[in-house]
Amino acid sequence: MSTTERPQRKRLPPDERRRQLVAIGLQELSNRPIQALSIDHIAELAGISRGLLFRYFPTKHDYYVAVVAAAARRLLRAAVPDEDDDSGDQLRAIVAAFVSFVDRHGVNYQEFFHGGFGSDPQIREIHEHLKDTMAERAVVALGVESTPLTLLRLRGWWSMVESLAVDRLAVPEIGVADVLEDAVRFCPVRRG
Repeated sequence: MSTTERPQRKRLPPDERRRQLVAIGLQELSNRPIQALSIDHIAELAGISRGLLFRYFPTKHDYYVAVVAAAARRLLRAAVPDEDDDSGDQLRAIVAAFVSFVDRHGVNYQEFFHGGFGSDPQIREIHEHLKDTMAERAVVALGVESTPLTLLRLRGWWSMVESLAVDRLAVPEIGVADVLEDAVRFCPVRRG
């Protein structure tokens, strides 16, 4: 589409329009870091005006938070062990899904949670929810009792898993499989 052509504007219910705008933001993240997302370009891709976009997201920051929250939900959907997997290693499956996700989206993942956006209270809340969910999934995968101490240990361990996955991006000779093996081996909680 040339810059002079504009998509036909289609009226959508508010929730559907919000989902569409977030989906466009997620798609654009595959080509650029979040700070390079242009609100004007997002609006153009949606076939709406910039002003209309701001009716759904009052600020650019609100839009970015919605996109980061959607990316975190996508990661959580990806990091679910296959219930039909009879290998007996659900923890490995969870970690593998997470590490693979970070491998594909590492630059943005790092920027979301460890870059400038990571200091934002709303983004920190999304990140904390992500870590809590992954610790709870590890409890289930390990078949252990969910005690405060177990969850604390698994949250700390999960921070290590996340650091290994993100830091590995700067060291190409370290493979995803290496990170996966170390992450599982260093889990501080043993199967029940």
